[in-house]
Amino acid sequence: MTSKILLSVGLSAGLLATAAHAQDTITTGFDPVLETAPMGWSAGVSSSVDIDPDTFHHRDHDFEIFGEVTYGGFHTGLSATSVHDDPVDDVELEIDLGYGQDFGQGMNWDLSYSYAWLDGSKDHSEEITGTLGFPIGRDVTGAVAIIIDPDSGDSDQEFAFEAPLTEQWSFVGLVGNSDRDDNLYAEAGVAYDMGNGMAFEAIYEDTNDSDGVLGLTVSYEIGS
Repeated sequence: MTSKILLSVGLSAGLLATAAHAQDTITTGFDPVLETAPMGWSAGVSSSVDIDPDTFHHRDHDFEIFGEVTYGGFHTGLSATSVHDDPVDDVELEIDLGYGQDFGQGMNWDLSYSYAWLDGSKDHSEEITGTLGFPIGRDVTGAVAIIIDPDSGDSDQEFAFEAPLTEQWSFVGLVGNSDRDDNLYAEAGVAYDMGNGMAFEAIYEDTNDSDGVLGLTVSYEIGS
């Protein structure tokens, strides 16, 4: 099972982005944060490294470039992520299209479609994701999502949350169940907002059929 989470303290609604699953090295995901301004855009880069928490040896790394455009509740985005140490593929590309809105008491919903493919082997995956975001108490935010594979009809079910620790530090977590590969997974860590679009994340990820991994990510994002 491949699992990847993108947690960003720079997101305007303070919610989490998600886990991702697909065949081989393909990963797709969802972003429950909604931009309801008439027109907006964002773009950025991120660099991540995966470390074995027991030995602190390097396992994997990637570099990502991404961009998104929003209009009202509509949003579309494109990302390109490097594929580490693969004899056939160098880059994974992903495009997504969706619509969502805020509605009362700090809640929001989103429905999106994503398509990801690899540049060399042309392997691909599709996902349809429904997300509901909501407040938990005064400061904590949460989100639940159902991620469906339209080819098989199998799905993942996830719950994620973010709890601020200080103005810059947040504690984040996610738990999920995958019907697609009969797996349970969980992620927990901290995110640090360095200001001016810069952010740092340290996330521990684990599943019930593989060893845990510590992911370290630095990202930079601009937008309007």
